[in-house]
Amino acid sequence: MNKWTLSNKQLFLFLFILQTGTIFITLQTRVIKAAGQNAWIVFTLVSLLHLVLLIIFNKYYKYFQLNKFEKWLFQIYWYVVVIVFLGTIDFLLIVWVFPLTPHFLVIGIIVFISFYANISKYAVPLNISVILLPFIILFLGVLFLAVPDLIWTNLFPMGHIDKDQWIGGTKESLSAFIGLEAFLLLRPFVQDKREIKTKQILYYQIALTLFFLITILFTILFFSLEELKVIPVAIMFLLKAQDVTFVERLDLFFTYFWMMWSIITLSLFMFLGIHLYKTMHKSHFKFTVIIHLIIFICPIFLLSRDLLKKANDLLAYGHLIFGILLPLFILLKGWRKSLRE
Repeated sequence: MNKWTLSNKQLFLFLFILQTGTIFITLQTRVIKAAGQNAWIVFTLVSLLHLVLLIIFNKYYKYFQLNKFEKWLFQIYWYVVVIVFLGTIDFLLIVWVFPLTPHFLVIGIIVFISFYANISKYAVPLNISVILLPFIILFLGVLFLAVPDLIWTNLFPMGHIDKDQWIGGTKESLSAFIGLEAFLLLRPFVQDKREIKTKQILYYQIALTLFFLITILFTILFFSLEELKVIPVAIMFLLKAQDVTFVERLDLFFTYFWMMWSIITLSLFMFLGIHLYKTMHKSHFKFTVIIHLIIFICPIFLLSRDLLKKANDLLAYGHLIFGILLPLFILLKGWRKSLRE
């Protein structure tokens, strides 16, 4: 296996794209439906948990030593995430952009791009995220065009959150942080084992939280709760309502952007899984081909609204296990082992 390294900035950019990717156009509606107009409060508190976990992971990452069974567990989890995200991407693209395009063609193109990225040199998946930075800035800039149309009274009443809203809002908010465990996998490859300071993690968390929080707040302020009950992808309807001169339909423009963002996100998840496989086997090309064929076939069985909703709901529980509980257990196990030695 070839040795590779990445800088602090590469690590945080990798993590940012991994955690925003596919989820960023559907999260707002899901969190608001679960927690009402106070969804932004619930999300902010969940993001604080994410910050604490990142700080713990950064401090004790050296104890994250996976055995073969654990490596396979994480691989299977990431491949399932890719399959569910791929089904979601295809479903939304068929609805918004390619209504007459066969499912296998859309999925096939996405899988082929991931395959190409993962048989290339390590520099390709590690650096490909850079091309998204201008589009992210443009997306946020266009979003602020909606400020004159925001209804600020939609935030009220503020602070009254019942038990069901806390539970539902927390579950949906956790979806924004899928991929957290990738920090533990990538942290040892930071150049010269350089120290990552807590303030750097804080800056990253602020950027990630603000990105999601802005989209959640704008959705709350632009739509009523009744409207959101019948709008599946609210952020795209918000963009569609904006009048600009450089493009006729902003929603379609940013759907293409979201598609590119999602393809890169899926490629990064595949990179994580294939990297773990490489740590166990010298020969990996055949496996890379087979696993991409599997993720090409499986999403076809998820192409219904109900199945996709159930699959995405289950991902939140998967993140709770593989992004939080299992990593903490492995860190604790490694720490206790170091004490005995």
